[in-house]
Amino acid sequence: RQILLMATTQRLTADHIKALMATFWTWTFDLYDLFILSLIAPYIAELFFAHMPYAVALAATMAAYFTSFIVRPIGAITFSPLGDKIGRKKVITYGVIGLVIFETSQAALPTAAQVGILAPILLILLRLGLGYFVGAIVGGSHLIGPESVPERHRGWVGGFGFSAAGMAYLIASAWFLLSVYVAPGPAYLEYGWRIMFLGGLLPLIILFYVNYIVPESPIYTGLKRAGQVTKTPVKDFFSRRSGLLKLFIIALLVTVSWGGLYYVTIGLYPTFLAVINKLPKPEIGTIMLLSSVAMIIGPTLGGEISQHIGRRLMSIIGSIIVIPLSFLYLHLGSLPPSAFSIILAETVLIALLADFGGGILMTYLNEVYPGRVRSTGVSFTWNTGFAIGAASAIVGIPTLTAIYGIKTFPIWETTIMIILAIIGLIAMIFSPETRGNIEKERQALGM
Repeated sequence: RQILLMATTQRLTADHIKALMATFWTWTFDLYDLFILSLIAPYIAELFFAHMPYAVALAATMAAYFTSFIVRPIGAITFSPLGDKIGRKKVITYGVIGLVIFETSQAALPTAAQVGILAPILLILLRLGLGYFVGAIVGGSHLIGPESVPERHRGWVGGFGFSAAGMAYLIASAWFLLSVYVAPGPAYLEYGWRIMFLGGLLPLIILFYVNYIVPESPIYTGLKRAGQVTKTPVKDFFSRRSGLLKLFIIALLVTVSWGGLYYVTIGLYPTFLAVINKLPKPEIGTIMLLSSVAMIIGPTLGGEISQHIGRRLMSIIGSIIVIPLSFLYLHLGSLPPSAFSIILAETVLIALLADFGGGILMTYLNEVYPGRVRSTGVSFTWNTGFAIGAASAIVGIPTLTAIYGIKTFPIWETTIMIILAIIGLIAMIFSPETRGNIEKERQALGM
């Protein structure tokens, strides 16, 4: 009878599936913005940064887009604590509204030819507003799935949530192919790129789904019922008495590693394929579609394996895999457009394995921090780590390439990947195992 009861409590119910899909789809549409950047940056760089050498204009465009990452930790520390005070769902709702407004507004941006220096200034202002709300959403989107499901499923659910990058790329790539066919050739620089930003209306679906279909996180409702909801989550999180400082530093380094690898690889694919391999837009779109599928499979599988061997060991194995994998970029950079099948195979392999170990990250961060400050802790760690990691890719690699020449692009890709993998490897060696922490919390709350 006890075995039957345990099996029953570990089954996924309709509410569990609703919660994990809320995590997956909210993060998917958050990431859609990133992939708009990576897909269209090679083509619009000179629209906003005219009269510059192409490599410099491209680096400037990536830097302008990176400004959104700078304010994400601000959104995390000022907005996400609402998830600890009034619930995970409210944070998602308010954050998505801001996301839609700032994302779609970019479709109306004037170019440098129309308004001069005002064009990049307006771009940066919209990026700052967008980054604030993306940072805020994490305090709800990254918790509601991992907190809701039974322990047996927590590993793959977190990996599936992390793999939303693959679905975001899938949607962005499909939208990109649509925009290319609607506005072919020179028309793409006139209005085709604007179509990409109109895809920012898609997250409105999430508002209805989260508000009316998805139940609140059981951990939050349990804390509320027990009278343990804090009114000062930021103060509690950074308090010396919380004992979270050491864990925060370790978790931040792990996040820098997996977040950075995520941007260094699939985040820079379109730029790499256009600039180095000289592939046309339709072929880049095809590669991105298939790489997106691989990106969904890799982290989900890594998350599931971590449920059996632990988050710590899975992350260490994943970091070790990345080091030899990174050298594929050197070979990839030597391939001409005619070697399309080889380019396709290597990019898909990198997409599959680069964040294989990163499948632990979402669940790991949820397990590191206690429920009463989890929205604050997860959001601030995630957004700060991803901002630092993204800087290495979105700003660092294009800048180094602009300084040392476009042919060094593959070298910097390989170098930065290795550095990020080593950071994650060392950090996780010092991390405690976290698997099972949420289940202990549920039991303490009488759930």
